[in-house]
Amino acid sequence: MSCSPMPQRTAVAELLLVSPIALNRLDLSSSRRRRITPTAEATSPRRVAIITRPGVITPSLNSIDRSRFPHPLGWSSRAEVAHIDQRVSLYKATTVPNSLHQNMATHDPQEPPPARHLIFSFDLREKFDPSSDPEKRDILWNIFPGTIGIGSDGWFVYLQLRTLPPKPWPLTVAGVPLYLHLKLGQNPLPPARPVSWKNGSIAEDQDGKYMKDWKPLFLAIKDHFQDLRIPITEVMYLGNVVVIVLKHRDTDTDTLPCRAAKIGCNYLFEDEMGRPSALHASRLTDPAPGNPDVSQYDTLQPGLRVASSYLPSSSATFMSTTTGVLLRDGVGNEFMTVAAHGFPSQCGTQVFHAFPGIGRDVGELVMEVSHTDIALVKLKDTEKFSNITFESDRIPEPIQLKQLAPTASCPRFSLVCLDSPDTGFIEGQFMWSSFQAIPSDDESAEQDWVFTTWSYMGQDAAMKFPEEMCGSSIWSEDGNVLGFFRYAPKEGLMKDWCVGLAADELINRGYTLVNTRDRT
Repeated sequence: MSCSPMPQRTAVAELLLVSPIALNRLDLSSSRRRRITPTAEATSPRRVAIITRPGVITPSLNSIDRSRFPHPLGWSSRAEVAHIDQRVSLYKATTVPNSLHQNMATHDPQEPPPARHLIFSFDLREKFDPSSDPEKRDILWNIFPGTIGIGSDGWFVYLQLRTLPPKPWPLTVAGVPLYLHLKLGQNPLPPARPVSWKNGSIAEDQDGKYMKDWKPLFLAIKDHFQDLRIPITEVMYLGNVVVIVLKHRDTDTDTLPCRAAKIGCNYLFEDEMGRPSALHASRLTDPAPGNPDVSQYDTLQPGLRVASSYLPSSSATFMSTTTGVLLRDGVGNEFMTVAAHGFPSQCGTQVFHAFPGIGRDVGELVMEVSHTDIALVKLKDTEKFSNITFESDRIPEPIQLKQLAPTASCPRFSLVCLDSPDTGFIEGQFMWSSFQAIPSDDESAEQDWVFTTWSYMGQDAAMKFPEEMCGSSIWSEDGNVLGFFRYAPKEGLMKDWCVGLAADELINRGYTLVNTRDRT
């Protein structure tokens, strides 16, 4: 008796692993690579993947033009061409009806090779409909073996799998964040908690949907809750809904508005937000997980380790944070930015790179930009600071940072970049902005607020972000500085997200980024 052959696999797409090639490099006299590559960068995928229909890219080609794809994330506009490093066929999972193979429900192909971003001929940022278009759905369904469901909510593409693939996982698919899960209901968005429509609405004179400048809406919400004497700690604006964070669990929800400016209001509680406690002191002898780059560099730049003097209470402890950028104020003075809380008053005003004692004194902290946790450092005349990022395997050339950019100039899903001594180069996606209340012990004083950004950094990213990276600059692919790292919750509803101080806070005070191109 002859056995029936196994069913033929059907190739539904081709995956090309590519490495963008920088054609016009900055003229630098020396290498801009880190001396030590932190673990987070070293273990992240270095390449991007292009997924097309089989045969679309001629097999004889060994390179491909960026212009063939709509705004590909992770492929710098400075690299017009990418080298094709590897080709992999993606096969459709096929049901096996033959009784001889009844123990095999499906025949799944091998896992795709790791990539940071999955690029397609379509861009879901332009039309977010991955499950309604048969062609898109067919390709997305077969990226990972064992896919049993596809979903989307306007923010993420969700792939439900029988088993999760080996890490690392891609950050984006067709320009939007990707989320892999096993069970329905798992997602990284804060839960929608509306209140009864009977509660009424506020700010009906405004149209709150997708506002370019939503500060008037925030002020209306802030004033309303102040009149109600209900303390709130944050207002997030998602374009078609606002999320309001209540300070206390025992708040009477019957008094909360269900709508503001004709869009819905959802609610969270402060104890769900996972905000960090105060920065901990460090010792030179402390273990350093993640292989941080604590090297001492001759020229200062974004993403270097800085530290306070030793704490008076202990001759061996100090506070560690990260350099930001070089700014200029309205009268021409230049300052390096650092995280203010990393330089407590009892430590004095000296700033060291990389550590006190064995490092060098690079300048003096002269002031804090109120309510921002950004402090300004006047560098010594012997110090030079260059607003240029590090080069790495994932950045084909260093990026000359251009300017401070307002949050309104950054579309949703824009790629944001960080490079700290603790993580090296990492990426996320800007999702929305918020106003956060500044904690105060004086409840009788008027509440101060600060403008912030929320970026999604990828699944299981939370543990990559130690508190010492506070002060790191956050920039776009084009080199625009969008803000500065504040914290990344390690638990709670916003785990795997990153909060940054919006650059608007400095722009509104008259600060600009120094052009250091001629100082390299």
